[in-house]
Amino acid sequence: MAQALHSVASDMDRLSERVRELERRVSALEGQPEKPPPAAPESPDLALQRPRPPATWRGFPPAEIPGGAVPVLGKAVLGIAGAYLLRAIAESGAVPKLPILIVAIVYAGLWMVWAVRTHAANRFAGVTYGITSALILSPLLWESTVRFQVMAPAFTAVVLVAFMVLALALAWQRNLQLIPWIATLATVITALALIIATRELVPLTAALLAVALATEVAAGLDHWLSLRAVPAIAADFAVWLLVDVMTSSEGVPEGYHPVAPATITLLCLILFAIYGGSIALRSFVLRRRITMFEIGQGVLAFLLAAFGAMRASHAAAAPALGVLALLLAAVCYWGALSRFADEAYSRNRRVCATYAAALLLAGSYLLLSANLRVPLLCLAAVAAAFVYARTGKLSLGMHASFYLAAAAAASSLPNWTASALAGTVPAAPDWGAWIVAVSAALCYVVGSWGTQAAQDQPKRRLLWVLPAVLVGFAAAALAVVAIVWLAAGRLELNPSRLSVIRTIVNCALALALGFLGSRWKHVELGWVAYAAVAFGTLKLLFEDLRFGNAASLVVSLLFYGLILILLPRLTRRGGTES
Repeated sequence: MAQALHSVASDMDRLSERVRELERRVSALEGQPEKPPPAAPESPDLALQRPRPPATWRGFPPAEIPGGAVPVLGKAVLGIAGAYLLRAIAESGAVPKLPILIVAIVYAGLWMVWAVRTHAANRFAGVTYGITSALILSPLLWESTVRFQVMAPAFTAVVLVAFMVLALALAWQRNLQLIPWIATLATVITALALIIATRELVPLTAALLAVALATEVAAGLDHWLSLRAVPAIAADFAVWLLVDVMTSSEGVPEGYHPVAPATITLLCLILFAIYGGSIALRSFVLRRRITMFEIGQGVLAFLLAAFGAMRASHAAAAPALGVLALLLAAVCYWGALSRFADEAYSRNRRVCATYAAALLLAGSYLLLSANLRVPLLCLAAVAAAFVYARTGKLSLGMHASFYLAAAAAASSLPNWTASALAGTVPAAPDWGAWIVAVSAALCYVVGSWGTQAAQDQPKRRLLWVLPAVLVGFAAAALAVVAIVWLAAGRLELNPSRLSVIRTIVNCALALALGFLGSRWKHVELGWVAYAAVAFGTLKLLFEDLRFGNAASLVVSLLFYGLILILLPRLTRRGGTES
């Protein structure tokens, strides 16, 4: 027993000594930097296990859910559950439906407010709550208007516009982008669906126009420029549908309420006023560069407004639209010549010039009769030629030819010339044909000699081909009419002799144009001369060979062959001297 106790005491002493030694080693290690333990030698029969490298993802990367996304989605689900609770209360009949619907509308608006307030801290939450607000409001309005018929379509339209304006107002200060997109898409889709379901065109079309106005006002203040296309397309479609359904020749279809023509005209003009005013503000006042959207939407809005007003009023609105078009043409010409004269606004200047020409032509057709339209277009052509000669603006030279072509198409000059050169010889031309011919000559003289330094460019010479064609062929036709008048009673003009006269006059025209072109260094006259040669070729095939005899064919072919020999020499000589 004593020996056992002695052995236990000895073991306790050794254990205490071992613990103290370990404490000394730990204290020494705490005072020195930690050193890695020496690597244990690898035994041939036992290999150390090395950690494997992390596995790399092959294929699509795993979806990364933002922090706190699951609770955000849970809150959104609870929000939709609250909307269903309100719906159940409304269906139960315990409480009148209208107060519950108003509470539900306010409830959807509060979710939009919450979406904007949380967007800065958590973008995912803000977008989710915005979508939740739209998912609450859109089905609510649909069921209340279509299924339960508790809300009138006009009141629904007001709610939609208010929801859109609320989203824009809340997102304005921080210039949020996604929240207005959500509200706009929800509003537009709901309004279009309600138009189809309820067939109430006027209030819902007015709502879409109000949404378009809100987005254009925001764009005028440089907010959400990319948002404009969606309301514009929806408003265009709604206005077109209104005009097509309410002014159909078969009457108003069943299920639609008739609309007064004045209401249709007003809505059409509001569409044009919204986008015309937006373009005027951004382009003319703020001098922003006009966008492709504004170019296309401005044209489409004007066409829809004019088409709708004309159909609704049975063309009674034509004079008023003509006056409006002429006034807008004057404004566009002011913009092209003064407001956007600097090279930095080249796109605005070109667009305004094109708008001005189209509006002036449209205004002349809507407002004036044919007797007044021709002088107005001729006057516009001469004015454009004079301004081109002073400024050298290429578009103005194009406008001179454009107005001349429109005036010629509205006058008797083309038919009279065609009859004189290829049909029954007419009498003297009327005053309309004289005005077009004289205006063409004046435009050619003023325009082709103006800004001579710039006339060396081939595209500048192309501007005056049409005036030269009008003057040249009108002169040839007048020569044929004069010869026939002088020969009347002295010589029998059968078809063969008349074909010879026309061939000689046409060859003389080609020779005169080629000579003047080579002498004045006006290459466009040479082009018109070859056009006369081409016309002479067709004439030989379809008139001389058909109505001529051996003697007349000899004379016609002789003159035609001489022109083919002389004209290239004249044009080559003119090119060499140039």
